[in-house]
Amino acid sequence: MIQNKYVIGLVGGIGSGKSTAAAYISAFYDVDVIMADDVGRELMLPGRPLFAALTEAYGTEILDEEGRIDKKVLSAIAFRDEESQKKINEIEHPVIKEKIIQMIKGSRYEVIFLEAALLIEGGLKELCDEIWLISAKEDVRIERLMKNRGYTEEKCRQLIALQMSDQEFKKHCSLVIHNNRDRNELREETEYYMVSLENDLKLSLRKT
Repeated sequence: MIQNKYVIGLVGGIGSGKSTAAAYISAFYDVDVIMADDVGRELMLPGRPLFAALTEAYGTEILDEEGRIDKKVLSAIAFRDEESQKKINEIEHPVIKEKIIQMIKGSRYEVIFLEAALLIEGGLKELCDEIWLISAKEDVRIERLMKNRGYTEEKCRQLIALQMSDQEFKKHCSLVIHNNRDRNELREETEYYMVSLENDLKLSLRKT
């Protein structure tokens, strides 16, 4: 938790729709939305802290033809097994966390949403006043991933198995937003909890 800021974590497994929820909140509410993946990508650019740390650990095999870190190659390494994922996380998480703390403190907004797949594992939970879970059934998530990313069913199941389950997420979350049907369902549930948040904080957050 950070003084004078109210930070809400957005979590959920791959294909759950947490990025879609974050985009909706950003579009219609006067709040800051920080996407941990975007922060990580910026820090991986040549000359940035993660570029040096990752190339030291994995060499030039993770670079593309332009000398930048190839996220697909890095993801393939991370998803080989739990030990590989743990090694990369240990390199990335402290650097990303420090940058996010700077961004929260420097934000002009009082309310900040932090979207992060590994918010719990990455030590970002302590920055949050509360955490919202975006939840979808496994078969729905697999269908989305196959349609939107071209993954095989086997790859979808492997990725899901490497992440925290919704049951585990719920232990850390104050509420659950269901996203099993379409964007209208997600929008309606998100809107309901945003109104509740406005009432709790006695703030008007909806953009005019």
